[in-house]
Amino acid sequence: MRNTFLRITAALAAGLVAVPAAASAAPAETASDALETRFADFAALGGHSVLAEVRDGDDVWSEASGLRSLEPGAEAARPGDRVRIGSATKSFTAAILVQLQGEGALDLDDPVGDHLPGLLPYEEDPTIRQLLTHTSGLPDFLPFLYPSLATGDISDVREGYRRHYEPAELVALATQAPLRFEPGTGYAYSNAGYMVLGMLVEEVTGHALGTEMRERIIEPAGLDRTYLPSGRGTGLKGPQLTPYITTGEEDDPYFDTTKLSASQLWAGGGVVSNVADLNDFYTALTDGTLLTADELAEATDFVETGKSFEYGLGLFGKRFGCADDPDEVFIGHDGDGLGHEVVSFHSLDGERHVTVAWNIGDKHGYTDPDTFDDALDALLRTALCGEEG
Repeated sequence: MRNTFLRITAALAAGLVAVPAAASAAPAETASDALETRFADFAALGGHSVLAEVRDGDDVWSEASGLRSLEPGAEAARPGDRVRIGSATKSFTAAILVQLQGEGALDLDDPVGDHLPGLLPYEEDPTIRQLLTHTSGLPDFLPFLYPSLATGDISDVREGYRRHYEPAELVALATQAPLRFEPGTGYAYSNAGYMVLGMLVEEVTGHALGTEMRERIIEPAGLDRTYLPSGRGTGLKGPQLTPYITTGEEDDPYFDTTKLSASQLWAGGGVVSNVADLNDFYTALTDGTLLTADELAEATDFVETGKSFEYGLGLFGKRFGCADDPDEVFIGHDGDGLGHEVVSFHSLDGERHVTVAWNIGDKHGYTDPDTFDDALDALLRTALCGEEG
């Protein structure tokens, strides 16, 4: 549930692995060779495990590095292992709301108060679309839920990570603060906004968000290893990477967040999936399975953010500067599940996909931010642009 695109969350400090120079008579590097190199560079940055799947048309490349956990005797990680996808969940929640508009159940330009009167204590009433695009001005609840994280101290996480919250409680935490700006006049990432949207789905449909997500998204897209946890548990089940965050303590550097209450993530970050299913989801988003062509066009009508990306309806729009078309925009999302980290991007023609996941959220800067960003960006660009990306 990150507030900015590709915030640095990784593992122990280390440099890139040096790749031996190819001899002059060696054959040209193939696309899979390039992916292997970029993946190895990224995986070598620390103690985290990394999963990746890349698709180019019918060609599929996948890889896993490291162990499923830091415990002695842990099994090797596998590409199909599950992780919390964090804020990539927002793409799922947004797709449901776009579908509901298509069915006439709501209009994305409706004020939120038309459906959830009295929930937001502001004179200015943001619209559904403004919540979807983070242009509502709504504050976030994370600074109130875990204020110590602002200084890299995880003590609040240790004390509160297992606590169950109702969505309205998290919205109330956020709305202790005033609106950050008049709705529609700026951009500020808000997880609280997506809690409101999850409540809206339930209000309009009369069903639990998990039910709507399963029937509208997961089953039609064939996402066999994807689910939104329900109830008061953690929601993690089956083969998975163990999620950790760094502590800053030399004698106990990692904190296992497996038992994080799924309620703290929910509509903005709660989905559990794997890299293949995430690629399947974004394929279904672009090929007509989940959205019509007009609905996809509306979802990718991006707003400016003042950052290195644009934002649509639960979707980042990002240019990777591919040599063939430097202005090509790829859609997707990143996600921080307090230990599980995900980045997932896709071409709008449905041909090229990349999803990368890892399992240590670095809250203390053990990894050099520029080195980490460069290695991850190189992997993403190689996957999306080809071996010369």
